[in-house]
Amino acid sequence: MKTLGLIGGVSPESTVLYMRLLNEGVRARLGGEHSAAFVVWHLDYGVMIAHYRASAWAAFTEEVVMAGKALMRAGAEGLMITSNTTHVAADALAAATGAPVVHLVAALAAELAASGVRRPLLLGTPPVMAGPYYRAALSRRYDGEILTPAAGEQLEIERIILDELCRGVVTDRSRARLLEVIAASPDADAVILGCTELPLILSQADCALPVFDTTALHAAAGVRFALGRN
Repeated sequence: MKTLGLIGGVSPESTVLYMRLLNEGVRARLGGEHSAAFVVWHLDYGVMIAHYRASAWAAFTEEVVMAGKALMRAGAEGLMITSNTTHVAADALAAATGAPVVHLVAALAAELAASGVRRPLLLGTPPVMAGPYYRAALSRRYDGEILTPAAGEQLEIERIILDELCRGVVTDRSRARLLEVIAASPDADAVILGCTELPLILSQADCALPVFDTTALHAAAGVRFALGRN
């Protein structure tokens, strides 16, 4: 089994989800008392969210690259960024470390293509929904039409993610609000949970449309990489 290097902390809440999913995935495949082999570099969320709010993406990326280099020195054989938004630094991370990066967007694109959905609604932070990196990275790998909520709804989703989910707060009121956003996109044929905290509040059980949980999809890709089954 290869040792994974997890770049976490953006946010701490979703990093915990990754650790559980990786262990469950390895145990399901190898059986017995097996668990995943990984090391974690947990970035300071306070530092990262300050860079995010200032749109200081160069400084944001420097933190991710620093973490990746440290993980390689610690014995990691492949790297994972446990955050959708933080994949803005994925290309720089790969270039700076020379390491294989298990890319969340690649895992998502493969699942979307295999499913046959054509007009998925992308939910996440505004840099994911409307920024220059994420949708372009997805469109290079998947030829469907990626839908996004209206600008005002994007700000409401950001508030729920940053002010609530990243602090471990999950409310029925915010779940209902997210479901309203989904209902306001009648042309969508699927929903992408494009933030690794969104599975804390939404799941397939909440939605009539197919739900693509990027946290679970990315963790499964990490398990396949670790076990040499990509």
